[in-house]
Amino acid sequence: MFARRLIHSTARAGLRGAPRVLQRPLLTFRSFSMIVHDSPHPQVDIPNKTIWDVVEDQLDTHKDKPAFIDGLTHEKLTFGRLHERARNFAIALTKDGVKQGDSVILHSFNCLDYPTAVLALTSLGAVCSPASPMFLPDELAVQVKASKAKYIITHKELESTAVEAAKLCGVDTKFIYTMGHGADAEKDVQSIDELVKIRDDSFKFETIDPETNVLLPFSSGTTGVPKGVALSAKNILSNALQVDHVEDLGGYSLGLLPFFHIYGMMLLHLSLCQGAAKVILPRFNPETFLNALSIYKIRAAHIAPPVALFLAHHPMVEKYDISATEFLVSGGAPMGKEVEKLVKDRLGVTVKQAYGMTEASPAVNYAEDAYRKPGSVGRLLPNTQLRVKCTATGVDLPIGESGELLYKGPQVMIGYSNNAEANKSVFTEDRFLRTGDIGYIDSDGFVFIVDRVKELIKYKGHQVAPAELEDVLNHHPQISDACCIRGKDAFGEEIPKAYVVLKDPTNAAKLTEEGVMDFVASKVAPFKKVRQVEFIDAIPKSATGKILRRELQVHENQRHKK
Repeated sequence: MFARRLIHSTARAGLRGAPRVLQRPLLTFRSFSMIVHDSPHPQVDIPNKTIWDVVEDQLDTHKDKPAFIDGLTHEKLTFGRLHERARNFAIALTKDGVKQGDSVILHSFNCLDYPTAVLALTSLGAVCSPASPMFLPDELAVQVKASKAKYIITHKELESTAVEAAKLCGVDTKFIYTMGHGADAEKDVQSIDELVKIRDDSFKFETIDPETNVLLPFSSGTTGVPKGVALSAKNILSNALQVDHVEDLGGYSLGLLPFFHIYGMMLLHLSLCQGAAKVILPRFNPETFLNALSIYKIRAAHIAPPVALFLAHHPMVEKYDISATEFLVSGGAPMGKEVEKLVKDRLGVTVKQAYGMTEASPAVNYAEDAYRKPGSVGRLLPNTQLRVKCTATGVDLPIGESGELLYKGPQVMIGYSNNAEANKSVFTEDRFLRTGDIGYIDSDGFVFIVDRVKELIKYKGHQVAPAELEDVLNHHPQISDACCIRGKDAFGEEIPKAYVVLKDPTNAAKLTEEGVMDFVASKVAPFKKVRQVEFIDAIPKSATGKILRRELQVHENQRHKK
């Protein structure tokens, strides 16, 4: 019944542009000093299931339907094959000792085996900890240690990074599994392609409680270095069903956003719930991106803001028929109204924005087909509540007034893994999640983000922790102090910027801006690179020595307003 309901939701594509359900007016509840804004949508039923259960329920009707398609080779993975491969891989993992609660690193770019690995781990109640394929060995080792993982699933092309990270952490290389085209036998790693060929029909899976922690992405939260975000099977399925209520993917959807990012992971779950085929691309490439939109007549493309800029300006776009694409959904990083307008004017394609954070699986607001306002990140998703708190007094604010946004709903995380102090600061007593972002809700229920009090830098959808970059900078022999903030490039997109104090500014061989950027680039993943440098005499600090990052950020913001 559950599967049939979801199938029906995708069959409503003929109603595009119209509300999918009757809408309720914005409801605001006052209790003493608390003001709670409720979603305008009816409550969505969240079944007591995991995504593994959902796929199993759909086998009768979806077995021969494509679930995932390689956008480069056009190889198809049906729901039936996906289930079989995931089942066989899960059984192979249990023979190596993987059990419920064990952490497993999933280190890969998007590929056909990625959903196989996610489903296999979920079926066992193991904890999948997605890691960036751009990580250097040292960076991957940090996540291996932080997640307490003893197993690593990687891609063939990233095998050397995984092996080196494993050695740094004491992980046995026989517990490294490669996706792609098989493994290098002399390195003692195992190939998923070989493991999924082994069947064991007698194996009985244990029932997994949907409240079980099955995902552990890492997020910097509102400040600081990355922390493990414990998400349950119910958290991520809830968010997929909340988004299902407001978005119909159509027959094919695009798997361009990285699955290791929580936004891409949620969309992976959403396509499985809707029974839609997801066309997977390992990374953004202009030709393969446009080719996928054209060949598969993709209705909805989920992208990061830089891709919207590409569509707005690049002459190559004119060579492809992408008329079937009706809207783009941008998330993972802020995008200005100017870019929305450029895309709309050139292609006639609507650009919608969503808002969320890793700690909320991730979406809490989502722009809908029939209900949009320029510059808004949309209305509250079903089953989601919002409070807006004054940052000075802590008092809840009414409609139209700006303050810190706090959210509550079934998609909100269990908590940060093994970090009671961080959990205490990010949750209120009644478990509203503090976002660290400043915004307001209007009388029609639309939420607007006006500022970010969090220190996190978002570069092309990737999270970059200033503290991590500052640690690298402060290890340079010619740097005495540094502070990293959010700068902007020529297109107004967010980039990491470093303010640097030199130990000896009078030195003839002093460090240059390029020298600073090259030094950081040699130590971090490409998306973390510092892309602007400004030398100053001193970093502003409080009486206790804390960096007053916000002073530099305000200065930077004012500069870009001129």
